[in-house]
Amino acid sequence: MVNLWFDYLYKLILGGERAMLDQVANQLKGCDLNFSTPSGEAETEISRRLTAGFGNLSEAIRQAAALSVQIAEEVPQISRENGELATQSQAQLDALTAIFAATQRLLEGLQGARNELREVIELAKEANQSAQAGSDAARELATAMTEVESRSVRAHEIVEVIDTVAFQTNILSINANIEAAHAGKLGQGFAVIAQEIRQLAVRTAAAARDVRGIIGETNTAVHNGATSAAATQQVLTGLGELMTRAGVAMESMAERVTGQGQDLVAIDHSLNQVLTLGRNNLENAGRIAERSEALQQATDTLRDCVGLFRLPDDPLYEIRHATAFDLATASAKAVSTTLAAALRSGAIPVDGLFSRDYQPIPDTQPPKYHTAFDRLCDELLPPIQEPAAASQPWIAYAICANYDGYVPTHNLRFAQPLTGDPARDLVGNRTKRIFDDRVGRSVGSHTDPYRLQVYRRDTGEIMFDLSVPIFVGDQHWGGFRVGYALA
Repeated sequence: MVNLWFDYLYKLILGGERAMLDQVANQLKGCDLNFSTPSGEAETEISRRLTAGFGNLSEAIRQAAALSVQIAEEVPQISRENGELATQSQAQLDALTAIFAATQRLLEGLQGARNELREVIELAKEANQSAQAGSDAARELATAMTEVESRSVRAHEIVEVIDTVAFQTNILSINANIEAAHAGKLGQGFAVIAQEIRQLAVRTAAAARDVRGIIGETNTAVHNGATSAAATQQVLTGLGELMTRAGVAMESMAERVTGQGQDLVAIDHSLNQVLTLGRNNLENAGRIAERSEALQQATDTLRDCVGLFRLPDDPLYEIRHATAFDLATASAKAVSTTLAAALRSGAIPVDGLFSRDYQPIPDTQPPKYHTAFDRLCDELLPPIQEPAAASQPWIAYAICANYDGYVPTHNLRFAQPLTGDPARDLVGNRTKRIFDDRVGRSVGSHTDPYRLQVYRRDTGEIMFDLSVPIFVGDQHWGGFRVGYALA
């Protein structure tokens, strides 16, 4: 760059353009970039190149100044947000610490519950065994009672026989006593025997009745005992089954508690990692806050540095900028009218025109894309873009870009058939690309009256780009951009 300036100065000296040399020196000394050819002197190649150089430099510094202002405006907000982030990070860290402690307590509680469940399971097993033993004893008692009841029936039958014998003996004694009376004195001894036999029969019958009563009471008691034993057996069997089901349920609960304990261990590990991340975030928030302060100081320094330069008050004082602005404004209106007419005619639906779905075109580098509206643009835009691009010899391109910087239809000279040579196609075929460089990202997304930017194109040239927004109805579609150089 220094050699270039010396070359310019050397040519100025050789050409005798002393006045221009003095003006350049004085303006550079005073950081005044508002350069124009001295009044009364004819414009020369050197003066045009100097004008372009000063213009490029002044607009680059204007962009840097605007960017420093934007950063300076955003840094306090960033600092506040960083402060809030640090506060929130501390609160999050405190909350996570509390959760971690609660998880530890819960884990300990689950471990205690698991141990107690194991003890209850063992007690349930013992109770089940006891219930089984009681059920077996009750079953044996019921069997014994049934046997006693059976034998009581047999004893009752024997008593019935005895009672029958006693009755018959009593009848026989009565008959013997009658016969003894008929016999007179000879039958007196036999009558005494018959009387004794009768008394014996009476006593036997009474004894039989007593035994029958006792057997009846015993039979009733045995029956009740057998019924009670059977009921006891059923209760104990049901209790055993219940204890078995309870044991199974408690085993399942113990497994779930064990699983929850394992989950809590995993949660505990994750919380520990989150705590570590929280501490790191808190440290990072502190460092970001420090860097934000440093950025604020650097931005202030940058603003002070660029403030040394005196820039043109209005970029549009430059004829080419003003011409590009008028051209872009008129072209944007024409595009807006044309696209609105396409919507009204049904040539494309609204969601198709504003689609942001990009379908890659195979084997293209840089990548190219088809959209729902690019073929319509190939038909409608050239009648607007081509006259604009050809209106001035110094205009490099005049094209439309949507909100994402996608150019559906480039100027014809930059939409030549692909050759397969990347270097050649980079220049000759620039259509259907998404231009995501610093300028390309903004030309379709801004809604400023105009945006003037200077940049180095991917083909190497220093280029100005002036863009104005395109609205279709009330909806922002993109922008019309004009590219050119000052010399």
